[in-house]
Amino acid sequence: MSIGDNPAGARRRFLAGAGTTLAAGAIAPLIARADDSSRRSSPKGRTSYDVIVVGGGFAGLVAARDCAQKGMKVLLLEARTRIGGRTFVSQYHDHQVELGGTWVHWAQPYVWGEINRYGMKLAETPGASPESFAWRTDDKIRTADGQKAFAMLTEAMTKFCDVDGQLGRTVYPRAPEPLFNAEQVRKYDQMTLNDRLAQINLNRDLADLLAPQYTINAHRDPGTGSLAEQLHWWARGDFDIGLLFDRCGHYKIAEGTSGLAGAIRDDADFDLNLGSPVKAIAQKGGKVSVVTDRATYSCGAVICAVPVNTLKNIRFEPGLNAAKRSASAVGVAGTGNKCYVHIRQKVGVWMGTAPYPYPITLAFTEQERDDGTLIVCFDAAGALDVNDQSAVQTAIRGLIPGADVVSVISYPWTADPYSQGTWAFYRPGQLTHNLTGLREREGNVFFASSDSAMLWRGFIDGAIESGARTATQVFQTLNVRSKA
Repeated sequence: MSIGDNPAGARRRFLAGAGTTLAAGAIAPLIARADDSSRRSSPKGRTSYDVIVVGGGFAGLVAARDCAQKGMKVLLLEARTRIGGRTFVSQYHDHQVELGGTWVHWAQPYVWGEINRYGMKLAETPGASPESFAWRTDDKIRTADGQKAFAMLTEAMTKFCDVDGQLGRTVYPRAPEPLFNAEQVRKYDQMTLNDRLAQINLNRDLADLLAPQYTINAHRDPGTGSLAEQLHWWARGDFDIGLLFDRCGHYKIAEGTSGLAGAIRDDADFDLNLGSPVKAIAQKGGKVSVVTDRATYSCGAVICAVPVNTLKNIRFEPGLNAAKRSASAVGVAGTGNKCYVHIRQKVGVWMGTAPYPYPITLAFTEQERDDGTLIVCFDAAGALDVNDQSAVQTAIRGLIPGADVVSVISYPWTADPYSQGTWAFYRPGQLTHNLTGLREREGNVFFASSDSAMLWRGFIDGAIESGARTATQVFQTLNVRSKA
């Protein structure tokens, strides 16, 4: 099914399954935010711009802002009725929950620059530093205090990632340049995560403690995740699991990702059309036309800032290069779930894990409440039916015996036709065969996405990196053209 061919049908099928998983009371505030963000929509009848940005996630927002601040006339087209892309804020009673991308860190340079720019603050996720830990091994639950479990995990992950006797440093001597040592990267890009586990001969207990940690990074079957991609994550944490944990799952934006998205949107004068899925992008005679259900627009350059998985649903003329086509056809993103589960029990600052394909891969305390505990859960297998509270309760009891589930809050990213998955984690071969091609411009069409970022690929930081880089590239191109 093509989004471009039948976006309304895709939205109807998606919304039929999505509505039941959102927290009660979440919809009204989201609609209000969408209305606020559209207050500078394109003037009626205006169809010509310098730059059109397709996709209103962080890559697209930053690209649109930066182009507009450089004096270009910009239109941003977003298929959904809100900005933010694969980030999405809701509210559960008194607590803000991030249903999509969430965590940031000062070691992520691009998002940290934006947080500083707009004077935003940080909040912490308590379960990122758990006091108690549970994991499933041999179909049983094992428990330990957090320090002991992390000592074991450090031993296992270090052994897993130490492919060269130097903790992987020869593979990624420069983390922001993932293909700098292409020969070494290519070697490990041919291996899956499961291949590496089989090489290191851990005992069952330690293997079952380790496996969920790299499985959650892939957010799908670890047999489909590239070892080279995991080693790049490891390099982002300076080859230390404690630093990696801190950078990936500890700190959040206190004002929410929606607060940051709104600040970026409000910082420049560009037009924004929501609810405008793009059907086609065509180049002819040095101009680009962009087709939606409502109108056809023309511009000097397009920045296509949609997830790689969705590129296949836009008709490009001429067609995209082989790297983009193959990556979009197979997919680069996770296909699992993220949900928040409110249980009656007070479990304190806790973390639990289970190896694939158990329906909860990773879970940890999000909020200690007077009426129980709010836990954030990730399912890499895509097997957890978040619409079935009984099924969620059965799964959570496999980590917390006797847990009583009060409520489940989630968002179906894989079913959403405008994301078709969660965050990027490449399959074997994609890092060496697809990354460069995913980043290449095609005539006057440029590409920006967290999915093809150089450093924090799959994170908000990667989206901002990509959007900023592409905006500069477009400005330089149009500026040179105007002087010719």
